[in-house]
Amino acid sequence: MPLPTACLGLVPILTTIDFLLLPFFILIYTGIFWAFRNWRYKDPIVRRYFLPALWFRLAGAFLTALMYQYYYGYGDTFYYYQGVVDIFNAFFRSPITGLEMIVSNYDNYSGEAKDALTYHLLFRQNSAAAVIRTGGFFSLFSFGSFIGTSFGITTLAFLGNWMLYRVFTDIYPKLHLPLAIAVLYVPSLCFWGTGVMKDPLSLAGLGMFVYGLYFLVYKRSRGYILPIFALIIGLYYAAVIKAYIALALMPASLVWITLLYKDKIENKTLRMLMGPILLVFGTAFGAIALMQLGKISEKFALENMMVEVARTQWWLSVSTERDGGTGYSLGMIEPTLMGMLKTFPAAVNVSLFRPYPWEARKVIVLPSAAEALFTLFFTLYVFFRVGVLNTLKALFKDPTVLFCLIFAIIFAFAVGFTSMNFGALARYKIPALPFYFSALVILLSYKKK
Repeated sequence: MPLPTACLGLVPILTTIDFLLLPFFILIYTGIFWAFRNWRYKDPIVRRYFLPALWFRLAGAFLTALMYQYYYGYGDTFYYYQGVVDIFNAFFRSPITGLEMIVSNYDNYSGEAKDALTYHLLFRQNSAAAVIRTGGFFSLFSFGSFIGTSFGITTLAFLGNWMLYRVFTDIYPKLHLPLAIAVLYVPSLCFWGTGVMKDPLSLAGLGMFVYGLYFLVYKRSRGYILPIFALIIGLYYAAVIKAYIALALMPASLVWITLLYKDKIENKTLRMLMGPILLVFGTAFGAIALMQLGKISEKFALENMMVEVARTQWWLSVSTERDGGTGYSLGMIEPTLMGMLKTFPAAVNVSLFRPYPWEARKVIVLPSAAEALFTLFFTLYVFFRVGVLNTLKALFKDPTVLFCLIFAIIFAFAVGFTSMNFGALARYKIPALPFYFSALVILLSYKKK
């Protein structure tokens, strides 16, 4: 039985007001995005996916709120929303103080801003503060309600995913339906990628970064303002919310954009030589990024990360045995770089294909197990349908497939290696899923005739 919210000293995330405002916000966001769709997109094929994808996200945001309020009764979202309420209340006492709390860092807060805070520690953490400040902004247009704030962040994540979809359909216009399913309608994206949490902002940043990079650096056909804005906002959220997203994205993006340009080289010999050179360069860049990670934050230093993972692994094994938790193990991890790399296959496997059905010890894990089982079967289907030779040809021929797989696999390793819990893994892995499923969909187009 979950610990009641009142005992934690936190405001409830759902109240009677939220339920009363729910239809209002659904109509408001539907109206705004309906008008935006009609203004922005004239292609009827693209238009048909826009609003249904939005509605799926809003439904997911509401279901997630119900889960945290009535199933768990506690969680990070309660603390983030408490910070949002602090900003909302401060704004109506003093708009200058409220805006200061949204646009400034904690170290630069005035005495009035710090006095308005309930939990100072959250505002000292860049990732948590980014969620709270973003939520605080949307709360000003949502009467301070949780459901309105949640819908605001959720639509931001939706726009990021939509931008990613627009990039992929610009490259593969004939795959608009399977790519829509892969990017916009994955169940875990529509559920865990919503609400007042870090995960939807990670999705937003990821999609915006890819959109900005593609249309600013490579395509350059839609002006500069939107791609530049998307690139800056995307890089901010990707780096601040979860630094390893940016570190997985950088080498993958470098290889992707360069290979796209490689295809424009008219000299066939030079074009063929660029492939191996870029592969070596991208690998070296990734290794340098990994070594520099520790300079960003001490907790990401290799030796500290190894010790922390070992402690987490031990604690989760104890808690799982004690109360039937949802922890998993990658085996004994040596606190060295080689020890970490030895877990690579197991970590990628657990992120993409686990929990297996028999590992779902709690009802809440069953949807994740079902999706993981589908991912495994779909992967095997694509592999046998396309064939080994055609798969290898596609990897060398198609830069976007390679980009998607590089990012998805590196990211899957990172979250599989550090999560150690199926409940956390279900949320943490979602940025990899649209890339992985998109790669499979594109590979399927290379199927044997």
